[in-house]
Amino acid sequence: MSLALDQAAVFRRLRARLFRNGLSVLMETGRVKLYSMAATSVIVALLVFGLSAFGFLELSKNNLPMKGFIVGGLFDLLFFTLGVMLLMSTGIILYASLFASPESRFLLTTPARADRIFATKFIDAVSFSSWGFVVMGLPILVAYGVTAGVPLAFYPLLPLFLLGYVLLPGAASALACLLFMRYMPRNRRQVLTVAGTVAVVALGVWLYRVSAASKAAVTTNNRDALEGFIGQFSLARNPITPSHWMTNGLLAAARGDSAREILIPLALIWSNGLFAFLLAAFAARRLYRTAFDRTTGSGGRKKVYRGNVLDRVMEWLVFYLDKPTRILVVKDFRTFRRDPSQWAILLLFAGLMLLGVRNFRQFSQAELDGIDKYIVSLVNLAGVSVLLCAGLSRFIFPLISLEGRKFWILGLMPISRRQILVGKFAFAATGSVAIGLTLVVGSELLLGLSPVGVLVHALTILTIAVGLSGLNVGLGAYMPNFRETDPSKIVVGFSGTVNMITGLLFVVVVVALMAVPMHAAAVLRHFNKLQSRDFPWWVYAGLPIGLTLGVVATVLPLRAGTASIQRVEF
Repeated sequence: MSLALDQAAVFRRLRARLFRNGLSVLMETGRVKLYSMAATSVIVALLVFGLSAFGFLELSKNNLPMKGFIVGGLFDLLFFTLGVMLLMSTGIILYASLFASPESRFLLTTPARADRIFATKFIDAVSFSSWGFVVMGLPILVAYGVTAGVPLAFYPLLPLFLLGYVLLPGAASALACLLFMRYMPRNRRQVLTVAGTVAVVALGVWLYRVSAASKAAVTTNNRDALEGFIGQFSLARNPITPSHWMTNGLLAAARGDSAREILIPLALIWSNGLFAFLLAAFAARRLYRTAFDRTTGSGGRKKVYRGNVLDRVMEWLVFYLDKPTRILVVKDFRTFRRDPSQWAILLLFAGLMLLGVRNFRQFSQAELDGIDKYIVSLVNLAGVSVLLCAGLSRFIFPLISLEGRKFWILGLMPISRRQILVGKFAFAATGSVAIGLTLVVGSELLLGLSPVGVLVHALTILTIAVGLSGLNVGLGAYMPNFRETDPSKIVVGFSGTVNMITGLLFVVVVVALMAVPMHAAAVLRHFNKLQSRDFPWWVYAGLPIGLTLGVVATVLPLRAGTASIQRVEF
């Protein structure tokens, strides 16, 4: 048997062993995490299904053909957007697993081939990044099938199209990651600055054109304007793009066309995806070890770390702290901004939310009814709150655990452990409050919500941001894991699962107490056709309760975490 076959068999056995061990450990000690993940996925899928079915029914009520140009354009845009998200997320995960993982460093010291290591990490990255794609994409397509009355053969074809589609953007991002790490000049800042400037200018021009077309589509409310808006996304409708292959194949299956019309797009998706993977594996065989050596050896020259503008801004934002604590806050911020695997994911989240805010502007230009504005604003508030919960759980909760065995170094500083936790809380609260208030208040102003509604939502997101910061820092110190160096494993562990569930419950309760009563009053006022714009007293009754809950969620975990970390010996 050849060496290649031996290595393939070894890696297959390793993957099977890791899967069995992980499943057994999960069933023995992590059933709560398993059930919570499954329940969350089901809830998200049902919500996406309901919203998608409502949208397709609205298209049907307006006598738009469910298997024609407009739906095809929407599918092109959907798959193109999901493909770009897969491209970015897979590239970020691959960078972290190929060039910043201790496991990859160990595997490169073994006789394992570089392309075999790459294939193993590629499968993990694609599986992880495509989970959200399946949870989001499958309910949309099922809702389309239910509302459009497609043949039964449409449904078994959905997994084949979706699984084939994730290969191409994943392989493309892997190839780009390898080429970038191998051939990018060592002084990457200038190159990235120029590339980023060009990308921002091009994006601005495109957004201006899309804004003009979307304004016409929303305000005129006719078919030609809507087709003109969809035409702005001509790249997604190009016959050579995989998103268009997906649309052609699925619409052919929905219409009940011949097998040839269905299988040719499916074959294009799978064949090009597999070819792109082989091309990336070939590049990994030639470039991976060299790129890894180049990355790890780039610190040969002495680096002089000077002050950064962003660091000074962060220090100014926490001016109310003493000097040693401000230094620790800047240290955490500097560690965060130097790790692309962290800030790139946050940048992706921020981009998605900014895209949503841009869409809200089009709603406001369409002069929505008051009830519609309140519904859209509540969805926006809930979305930002959940994103804050996920982001803080991913980035803030592992901070104490990641100090690990190096925690004793902090003990040499003229600062107490309590001040360390206060600094991490200030770092988390400052960032989350800035992001949350900007997204929520900005979108409410674009919607034209009443001043009372803007104030209530601002208080709600402020309470959620500060409370989640206290929960993540406090529980991270109360239940640390100093044996683990991978933040993703800390997050998905038992303590991370408890923190995530607690944070979600906190978000649900605070939104229900502080924001939902106002929206319920708006709905009642709309259906009862009341002219008064004043809200009843019970709308404001939950505000002090929610604020009190936010204080409790901040103070109690921080006190428990401080007491716990004081007892730890390093």
